Amino acid sequence: MRRAVILVVFAFIACVAIASADLTVFQPSYGGLSTTDVYDWCNGPDGEIVAATPRGLALFDGENWTTYHRPAGYVPESLISETVLSVEYAPDGTLWIGTTQGLQSFDGRSFHTIAEQHQLKNPAVIALQRWDDTMWVETRNSGVHCVDGENWTWYKPFAPGAPASYALEDMALDPEGRLLYCLSKEGLWVIDENFTEGFSPVAVDGRLLCGYEGIRTDPFGGVYLFNRSQVVHLDAAGKVVPVLGCGDFEREGMRIQDLGAAPDGALWVATNHGIYCWKDWGVADKIGRVDGIWANSIKTVFLDQGGRCWFSTSTCVGYSPLQSQTDTAISFEGPARWDGNLRLQ
Repeated sequence: MRRAVILVVFAFIACVAIASADLTVFQPSYGGLSTTDVYDWCNGPDGEIVAATPRGLALFDGENWTTYHRPAGYVPESLISETVLSVEYAPDGTLWIGTTQGLQSFDGRSFHTIAEQHQLKNPAVIALQRWDDTMWVETRNSGVHCVDGENWTWYKPFAPGAPASYALEDMALDPEGRLLYCLSKEGLWVIDENFTEGFSPVAVDGRLLCGYEGIRTDPFGGVYLFNRSQVVHLDAAGKVVPVLGCGDFEREGMRIQDLGAAPDGALWVATNHGIYCWKDWGVADKIGRVDGIWANSIKTVFLDQGGRCWFSTSTCVGYSPLQSQTDTAISFEGPARWDGNLRLQ
């Protein structure tokens, strides 16, 4: 376990950064990072980190944070909402931004509105996902849109071939299995690269897989599903395997709050008692308050292309370098304890 001494580094940068050999922490400040609440993260083409927040669009260039805000009055080619919910880079290299007021793109200089309520039905875009040359746009209660160039396909809730939910929560791609998943607490729906057949519900032994709150891509194929008490793995063939439960952390009152799957095969799990690195059916590392995070409850985690585990708490945003580099997939055959049942309906 790390026991780093946190050194305060004063510099003329856009936000306050506190760094150690293993941990770098940012606090909100005027002109830089505006909040520690992060709804979504993504990698930029040149190593940037992009964060969707309730106080604008935040970009980290490796040294400084820059936050774009909605202006007080109408200003052409500006952000249309202060609340940014989702971010993803499109095939043309522009950044797509899902807000509470519609969908925009950003080319590094100006913002352009792609779609608003008349096209999205619900203007709040909660998730974005690139899949080859298409972009997928998810709203909570108005279904999913597939955008292929100028062509839009709307998968209306409960229509044939569409997710049967008015309360979508999340979306993730399995690039190895060539599948896209849309998640709600009532179920999980999947579409393959033959879009004409639409979405179909994911079932195990004839019962819907349900009760999960988040979904993340597994770099080795398949996806991870999680809720507050358990994590399971779903492969392209439809096989569901338990991965871990809160009882595996050997601490009372544990709650899983987010999850990131690393390219080295490890899982980084955000909990109400710190960040845990899960590898080889056990805890390989932990980052908590004593390591300089300042708050035990971790709201989100994100693993970037530069080998860093980003996190957000109630008091800061920061990152730690990924420690294990084994390039080995997690084994789903092992002796880990399991404290819950597979969620089926």
